[in-house]
Amino acid sequence: MKVFKFYEKLLKGELLDLPTPTNLNFWFGLGVSLGVVYIMQVVSGVVLSFYYSVGLSGGFWPVVGIMQDVWGGWFVRFTHSSGASIFMLLIYLHLLRGFLYGSFKKTGVWISGVLVMLVVMGVSFLGYVLPWGSMSYWGMTVVISMLGAIPLVGEIIMEALWGGPTAGVHSLSRFFSLHYMSSLVVMVVVVVHLIELHRKGSSNPLGVTSDLDKVVFMGLFVIKDVLGLLYLLLLYWVVVLVCPYSLMDAANFEEVSFVVTPTHIKPEWYFLFAYCILRAVPSKLGGVALMFLSVLIMLIFGFSRGVSPYRAIGGWLYKGLMVSWVSVFLLLTWLGGSSAETPYDTLGQVFTVAYFLALMGMFTVLIVDVESSRW
Repeated sequence: MKVFKFYEKLLKGELLDLPTPTNLNFWFGLGVSLGVVYIMQVVSGVVLSFYYSVGLSGGFWPVVGIMQDVWGGWFVRFTHSSGASIFMLLIYLHLLRGFLYGSFKKTGVWISGVLVMLVVMGVSFLGYVLPWGSMSYWGMTVVISMLGAIPLVGEIIMEALWGGPTAGVHSLSRFFSLHYMSSLVVMVVVVVHLIELHRKGSSNPLGVTSDLDKVVFMGLFVIKDVLGLLYLLLLYWVVVLVCPYSLMDAANFEEVSFVVTPTHIKPEWYFLFAYCILRAVPSKLGGVALMFLSVLIMLIFGFSRGVSPYRAIGGWLYKGLMVSWVSVFLLLTWLGGSSAETPYDTLGQVFTVAYFLALMGMFTVLIVDVESSRW
């Protein structure tokens, strides 16, 4: 009985009776929505793994069998594939909220959150290969071959992922195992993120100390989160039941051909900004380095804590740079889905530079404002 009382106390203290600032808005409910989407991804992924298999010709026809022969298989498959897009969309919005309200002041929460995004992007990439469509195969081949440019370990990483010097059906079983196992790694990183959040306490839109102005989580914020989940349910309804194919590339409805490549190779929409940065650099090594740096650079904001960065966040210069960064991110996403030809390749290089300049500008504004506050 003591064990049950311990877990009851833990549940009440960390969820129901959690002290929460009274001025949190709906932006702060994205974390709960992300948790629900993650659970749906795990459940739907487990169900799909019951029927998915890697045959001699790959995984294309097993996916077709799930869609056509398994009762409700189409619904589970669309829930999982579209859920990946919803997951990444909510992560990007969650990250934007962090930049908007200065959540990076809590170093542990921010760093663990960026790591969650990085791991989820890896899991999504591994899962993108499993349907074994033409676009997913060639997209995987292009990206993994780029990793071979990493000095000393590049060739080892490439052959370890492919299971040989070239990609083939034998590579698919590795991607399936890695996708399945790395999705559980997400759970570990998420738990660390939640522990850091509850240890430090949630921030708030004003950025002021709210130790004397908190209420229990159960009640007001449960209602807010439920309302947010209703919007999430509406989003699922649209992408699963109304337009499920809108997020899929037409080339993925063709079985893999090892001799015929698609006219234009591109990944899923949530990777397009990184893909545009990857191909914007003529050097393979430089492209891979900038691709990873486009996400890892956000870690430096976790070290910008000082007297009070919120004065800088509320200023017109920081807000202008943040709007510029979001605009550049959207433009890179559009350019990543465009052909690698003039003028798209030139624009990709220009906006790649603008992407990093905007982030470094935001960081510089924070540092300069903190230093001036100390004086």
